[in-house]
Amino acid sequence: MSFLRKHSFKIAVLALCAAMGIYLLYMYGPKKAEPLPLLQAAPAFEMNDIDGKPVSLESTNGKVRIVYFYFANCPDVCPPTTFMLGEAQDILREQGTLGDKVELISITFDPERDTPDAIRQFAERTSVDTDGWHFLRGEEEATIQLARDFEVGVIKVEKENTFAHFNVITLVDQNGQIREWINGNDEELTPEYIVQQINKLL
Repeated sequence: MSFLRKHSFKIAVLALCAAMGIYLLYMYGPKKAEPLPLLQAAPAFEMNDIDGKPVSLESTNGKVRIVYFYFANCPDVCPPTTFMLGEAQDILREQGTLGDKVELISITFDPERDTPDAIRQFAERTSVDTDGWHFLRGEEEATIQLARDFEVGVIKVEKENTFAHFNVITLVDQNGQIREWINGNDEELTPEYIVQQINKLL
């Protein structure tokens, strides 16, 4: 009893320090990643890749998918966003999930000009490869509607033969559910963030 009275102040300080440590660990320590919400079912599609092979939402089920709508003649957002996705592709390859667990799918709005050769040249310009990455082509009107069904706004500007569109990266889980729309125009967006969000689904 005399020991407790003699050292009561020290004990109180130690208890306070322990409580503060627990609080700081709770507030700022490592946390379990919050799961991504279920937003909506991804629209079904089937198109050919640049090698003429059919690829569909169903055929890629069981993998996390990054879906991106673009066109190769895009004068602004598509090339840098595709380049960033290529950097994410490199990280996925390094961590061993590219292809087996994660695939990228890019779908062109402009199949008339985006021939397989034109798409290969676009991929080369943006420093990406087709390892674990499907570049798909379909009918223009159907693709525009598909993009809208993915909540990616797009309008064809007939006079200039171009497309105005939202720059959105869509994360689709293994079961075909959309889990996140990522703003490709966000100046703070990094390939590491994209991979971080993908890893929440693995």
